[in-house]
Amino acid sequence: MEDIEKHLELIITEDGSSSLRRNDLQEGYHSTFGAISESKHIFIEAGLRKVGILPNINILEIGFGTGLNAILTLEFAIKEEQSIYYQTIEKYPLSKEITSELNYGKILDLEKEFEKIHSLDWVRDYQLDQYFTIHKIDKPAEELCFAKDFFHLIYFDAFAPQFEENLWTKAVFENIFLSLKEGGILVTYCCKGDVKRMLKSSGFQIEKLPGPKGKREILRAVKISKSLY
Repeated sequence: MEDIEKHLELIITEDGSSSLRRNDLQEGYHSTFGAISESKHIFIEAGLRKVGILPNINILEIGFGTGLNAILTLEFAIKEEQSIYYQTIEKYPLSKEITSELNYGKILDLEKEFEKIHSLDWVRDYQLDQYFTIHKIDKPAEELCFAKDFFHLIYFDAFAPQFEENLWTKAVFENIFLSLKEGGILVTYCCKGDVKRMLKSSGFQIEKLPGPKGKREILRAVKISKSLY
């Protein structure tokens, strides 16, 4: 996994946004039907907008990858004037040679910001905008302990379970469940039965939602106290 870039292929998806394909896994970072449209549907519309307006929203992303979810969240923060703290985890960061080929910044008119997101040092807070602070961590998510009762929203955007089985475990879901505030939300593209069962057994209340083009369903999971049932 460490030397993944020799297997990467740059592709252009149906909505004009770029993505990457892992040819060794025969797996893409995003849907070929549209990288930006897919990420907006799953993480922004089904996740961030569901949280609502708060004085500050704390977000944890499992799977920084191309930085697409981060730049879309920055765009949201600026447009909505919503203060966001964004912590993102990536075990295998992409090189500048790869990320400079991605066109998200150009499409969203945030080229300097997108370049900055990728050039920032790891394991530090950086305020990219008055409404957006990011903290990147280049370590395995399954080995981290997160602050309890801190996040309002989790983007779970790791590679599929068959490729990153260490992340899609009950132990990881229990850990991030504790990191969420009451009523906090987790969103993911994965709707597999094993994932749904692990989320439920970790304490989440789950719901299936219509997916973006090319995908029938996605998952939204909410932390609800048993005392509220």
